[in-house]
Amino acid sequence: MKKISSKILSAFIIISILTVAYNHLISWAAQSKTELNNSLNNTNQKIKDTKNEITEVEQEMSAAMKEVQELVAQISEYETEITELNSQIEETEKNIADTEEKIAKAEKDLKEKEDLLAKRLVALYESGSTTYIDVLLSSQGITDFISNYYLIEELANYDTELIEGIKKTKKEIEDKKVELEESKKELESSKETVEAKQNALKVVKADKDSKVANLSAEEKSLEASLTEMENDKKDIYNKLRAIEAEEAARRQAASSGASFGGGTTIISSNPSASGYIFPVAGLSTANIANHNYPSYSGHTGVDVNINVVGRSVVAVKAGTVVTSTALRYSNGNYRSYGEYIIINHHDGTMTLYAHMLAGSRTVSEGQSVSQGQVIGTVGSTGNSSGPHLHFEVRVGGSPVNPFPYLP
Repeated sequence: MKKISSKILSAFIIISILTVAYNHLISWAAQSKTELNNSLNNTNQKIKDTKNEITEVEQEMSAAMKEVQELVAQISEYETEITELNSQIEETEKNIADTEEKIAKAEKDLKEKEDLLAKRLVALYESGSTTYIDVLLSSQGITDFISNYYLIEELANYDTELIEGIKKTKKEIEDKKVELEESKKELESSKETVEAKQNALKVVKADKDSKVANLSAEEKSLEASLTEMENDKKDIYNKLRAIEAEEAARRQAASSGASFGGGTTIISSNPSASGYIFPVAGLSTANIANHNYPSYSGHTGVDVNINVVGRSVVAVKAGTVVTSTALRYSNGNYRSYGEYIIINHHDGTMTLYAHMLAGSRTVSEGQSVSQGQVIGTVGSTGNSSGPHLHFEVRVGGSPVNPFPYLP
C-alpha cells in the first residue's frame, strides 16, 4: 500500500514539475513576445522621431540654402553694378583722353594764331614805312580815310577775337577735363563701396555654405541612424515570428499531451505591495530630481540622477534576466538605452535598467538573479546627457508609473 502511495506521489510530483515547466516556457515566451512587441513600439517611435529630426534638418537646410541663394543674387547684383561702374569709368577715361587731345589741339591753334599775328606785326614793322598810320595818311580823301580806318579796325578786331576765342575754347575744354576727373573719382569711390559690400556678402555666403555643409552631414548621420533602427525593427519582426512559431508548436504539442521542462511558475497578478527595493544601492527616491510621471512627453521611466556616480545598480526583486545587451550604431557609438538590462520578476512585471556604464553589466540573458544582486554600474551610455539610471516598470510589456513600486 505504501509502495503504491509512493508511486502515485512520485507520479504526481513528476506531472506537477512537467506542468510547471510547460507553464513557465509558455509564460517566458509570452513575456519575450511582449517585450519584443514593446521594443518594436519603441523602435517605431524612435524611427518616427528620427524622421521628424531629418525633416527639421531638411527644413533648416532649405532655409539656409535659400539664404545662400539670396546672397548669391545680391552678390550678382553687385557684380553687375561693378561692371557698369567699370564701363562708366572706362568711358570717362576715354572722354578725358579726348578732352586732353582737344586741349592740345586748342593750344596748338592758339600758338599758331599768336605766331601768325606776331609775324604779321613783324612784317609790317620790317616793311619800313608801311604802317597802319601810313595806310591812313595815304588815303585819297576823307572817304578813303574812313574806309581804311574801318578796314584796319576790323582787321585788329578779327585778330583779337580770334585769339580770345581760342583762349575761351581752351578754358572750356580744361574745365570739362576737371569735371570729368571729378566724375571719375566719384565713380571709383562708388566702385570701392560696392566692392566692399560684395566682399562682406561673400564672407556671409561662406558662413552659410559651411552651415549647409554641416546640416548635410547631420542629415546623413540621421539617415544612417534611421537605417540602423529600421534594421533593428526587422530583427524584432523576425524574432516575433520565431516566437509565434514556437508558441504554435507548444500549443500543438500541448494538445497532443507533450510536456516541456524548466523554470519557475509566474504569478500573473499584480500585488499591491511590489516587494521592490530601490534600484541604486544606498539611494532612495530622494535621489530622483523629477517626481512627475512622465517627466516629459514620451519618457517611459524615472531617472535616478542625484549623487549617482560610481553607484551600483541592483535587481529590485528576484527574477530572470531576459535582456542584457548594449545598443550601438554601426560605427560603434552607443544609441537609445545604451547598456541596458531587463529582468522578468515572474509576477506579471518586468523592470528595465538603462544607460549603465560601459562594460559594467554583470549578468546575461537567461540568468536568475536575487533581490539586491549587483547587475551593473550607473553610467551615461546611449541617448543620455549625463550619469543617471533610467528605471522602468513594465506590466504586460507596457511601461507604467514606477513610483508606486518603489520604496
